[in-house]
Amino acid sequence: MKIAIVIEKVDLQGGQNRVIVELSRRLATRHEVHIYCFEAADVHPDVKVHIMRCPLRHREIMQEIFIPIASRLSLNPRNFDVVLAQGGNCFVANATLVHTSQGELAAVKELAFAGQPDMPGWERIIRNRWQRAALRNEGRVVKKCRGAVMTVSEQLRRSLIGQYDLAEDEIFASPNGVDHERFNLGVREKYRESLRAEMGIAEDDFVALFMGACWLEKGLDRLLAAASLLERPDLHLLVVGKGEPASVAHLVPDGWGQRVHFTGRQQPEPYFAAADCFVFPTRVEGFGLVMAEAAACGLPLIVTPAGVGPELVEQGVSGYLVGQAEDEDAEFAVARDIARHIEQLADGRQAASRMGLAAREKSLAFTWERQAEVVEQVLSQFAT
Repeated sequence: MKIAIVIEKVDLQGGQNRVIVELSRRLATRHEVHIYCFEAADVHPDVKVHIMRCPLRHREIMQEIFIPIASRLSLNPRNFDVVLAQGGNCFVANATLVHTSQGELAAVKELAFAGQPDMPGWERIIRNRWQRAALRNEGRVVKKCRGAVMTVSEQLRRSLIGQYDLAEDEIFASPNGVDHERFNLGVREKYRESLRAEMGIAEDDFVALFMGACWLEKGLDRLLAAASLLERPDLHLLVVGKGEPASVAHLVPDGWGQRVHFTGRQQPEPYFAAADCFVFPTRVEGFGLVMAEAAACGLPLIVTPAGVGPELVEQGVSGYLVGQAEDEDAEFAVARDIARHIEQLADGRQAASRMGLAAREKSLAFTWERQAEVVEQVLSQFAT
């Protein structure tokens, strides 16, 4: 097959970006694969890259807004057997891989924008309007590609079936993978002692790790609210990822200033090694690579039932699922549950280690090869 993949940016840094690096490399062993994008790095040499033009390309929001137009101008679908969109980003696609639900994301984005008091009012209006447009685009492309719609998790598949009234055989789950050679139990021995010493964390302290950008979307506020319910001088929080600490400074509990460590964007392995559990109470998620990678490194999980969370967590065995929330009282209940589960893990270190090993076993089901096989199977209907 001759396959064109449309995506804003492709590299090994972001979640969606990394999925396409891994997927395109594997598809290219058997097919002719082209990527149409605005920025590219880390792409396998067998994959042909076409850089499209975009005004103000350094702004992610401009790439998201412009890509349906850019792909229509740059890509002739008659030259390919398959044109694979990412959600609703390409109107000439005949197949799509959905990474998140725009319907679920829209409500969370509105909350996140409202939680950024420094954002100019005009920008908040534009972003909210664009989010609604992104939802319309997703619906347009998903309905056009019935029978060749894929999602990166089973939870997302079920969500889209209900949202777009799809039949079971019109949409398929093709879960993301994990690089188990990179994310494994060996990172603990390699990095744990040195990074803890560097950060002033004692070996017998308990460390809860949060990792990700878009902090309010991913539930960092929930973790900080949980911390306010815990009176444990041996507990540290690591917050790894792109974000501005000042934006959540008002949420850091009194007396926690020296025990909440904001690191910025970092290579993840040392921080998985330094942690004792992974807390990711995200409000919306398509898959959540970081959850699977934390599990692969042997960390018990405290997560919401979003993305791959329900497939990784067997309650009380490989971690804990906490609920979502629709009002302030429910938000407090989520924070209370997170605090309770952190306390359980901190008080039972051996049990926590066993749960981490169980999470590792759950993660082994997710491989990039498996995803490529499912995608190839769905796309094979276009072969001539």
